[in-house]
Amino acid sequence: MMKRFVKLLVLTVALAALLAVSAFAADFTHCADALHELGLFQGTDAGYDLDRAPTRAEAAAMLVRLLGAEEEAQAIEAYTAPFTDVREWAQPYVQYLYDNGLSNGMDDTTFGASRPCTAQQYATFLLRALGYSDAEGGDFTYATALDFARELGVVDDLNCDPQNFLRDDVAAMSFTALATAPKTGEADLLTKLVDDGAIDDAKGYDEMFEAYRAYVAASASSADETNVSMYLEMSMDVTIANAPLMSAEVSTDVAMIANPEQMDETQMAYTMDMTMTIDPDMAESAGMTAEDATTQVTVNCYYTDGALYMDSMGQKIRMPLSFEEYMGQMPAAAESSREPLSAFSDITRTTRGGITYYEVTYATAPFNSLIGTVLSMMPTEEMGMSGELSIGELTMTMGFRGDSLETMEMTMAMTMEAEGQTVTVNMTADISDIVLGDAVTVTLPDDLGTYVDVSDIAAASPEQEAASV
Repeated sequence: MMKRFVKLLVLTVALAALLAVSAFAADFTHCADALHELGLFQGTDAGYDLDRAPTRAEAAAMLVRLLGAEEEAQAIEAYTAPFTDVREWAQPYVQYLYDNGLSNGMDDTTFGASRPCTAQQYATFLLRALGYSDAEGGDFTYATALDFARELGVVDDLNCDPQNFLRDDVAAMSFTALATAPKTGEADLLTKLVDDGAIDDAKGYDEMFEAYRAYVAASASSADETNVSMYLEMSMDVTIANAPLMSAEVSTDVAMIANPEQMDETQMAYTMDMTMTIDPDMAESAGMTAEDATTQVTVNCYYTDGALYMDSMGQKIRMPLSFEEYMGQMPAAAESSREPLSAFSDITRTTRGGITYYEVTYATAPFNSLIGTVLSMMPTEEMGMSGELSIGELTMTMGFRGDSLETMEMTMAMTMEAEGQTVTVNMTADISDIVLGDAVTVTLPDDLGTYVDVSDIAAASPEQEAASV
């Protein structure tokens, strides 16, 4: 809960001024690159070809590679498996799987080599590569393969779309499997492949996987904490057509005490001070005075007794809001304290002054995709926004002292189209003064009873308009 709340807070503030639409097409090219570098993913004549469904023959080749048996399969001299629908390039892989009891085909004479491989089938292949068995009395059954793979962390809501399973998913799931501990007890499958001599060099991915596991463990230690307070400072610079447009400074104090069983009993106090300044040259060209070019806004928000209270620009408004309903609409991925490995292009770990820092570099393509599905529901065309939101950089550094989260820093760079112009946003955010648990206090103002209900404002609007005619 705590880590999810922190990240949602940062990203909500970061994206508050950005309304754009992005195509939905997850891209795990970085996972395919890593697998290719390790000799585990060869691609096709058309490159990685990630935007189409994998065939069962391709899945067979990937399984053999993840078993560290590429050379052994290629050394097979004759194809004697009973399957008549396997092309020559795939025969060594299918033969190896058949000889080792790892695949029995679709029936006695058909492997289904050119048929699409489903998520269920590929999850089964990956579990076998990790040493788990779906034989009678084994670790899982074919019917439970996806569920068992989720329990192990091989499958998550980002790296696998069972309804539209693509080679993109194959790359993401395979990369995740490399960082997963096999049944034989090694730290991860990559370590086993190196120990077995199937891979000569881990290329530094062993260090990345070790840092990732430590990061997951550190995050999990505070992920379920529901009482949290913190201070956030954010800076943002915006350019349009490469010319400075504006800058913004935002400071935010927030405190929340929540009951996971009764979310509508949550209490929250949130104060945001924002200063936005139009670039002097841009302001002058628009005929603005220096005073007009700077805007200062303070917003105070409070949540208690199932309602959100907002105090800003001389208005005090009360709006009924069910936290329980809101949290129930959040994607399942946001509920998890474990961030998918396939979302990272890199993660490093350093220790300074007794604090362990994890610097996460996010793979921007899948992140753009996830943001795009949310923003695509907004009326961006009516607001003059068009084209894709493109995040060029996104990093997050989290500092832990023991099991306690102490600091967070984020950098983000993105571009979008607005009124036919390219808008670039560079942003940094720092979170400090993090307090967790029973030490958190929420202070609510005494005058919440004077806030005007939002429904009363809406009902009064037509009368006010008539009076002004």
